[in-house]
Amino acid sequence: MGDRPSRVRTMPPHEVDQHGAVDGSHEAELVFRLEQALARLPEAERTAVVSAIGYAGGSVGAAMELGLEVHDADALTRNGLQLLRAALSDLDPHGTPLA
Repeated sequence: MGDRPSRVRTMPPHEVDQHGAVDGSHEAELVFRLEQALARLPEAERTAVVSAIGYAGGSVGAAMELGLEVHDADALTRNGLQLLRAALSDLDPHGTPLA
């Protein structure tokens, strides 16, 4: 067991909020909005998205973190991503508000 890597752990939203982005850039707005959207996700979806996408663990990483079957973790990840897309639907990929 000593060779086993540590499990991925999510950061609490208050820790993420303490990191400021550069003011005045569209990227800063996008990062801020993403952080807010992640903080509003249900815990299971947030953990799945961060594990699968943020830490590049995919559905297997999310399943390991959540203690679920891979297909269940994949479903949670997809649901979390849909919720994030909805929260950011008024911004383009560069963080510029859509007209």
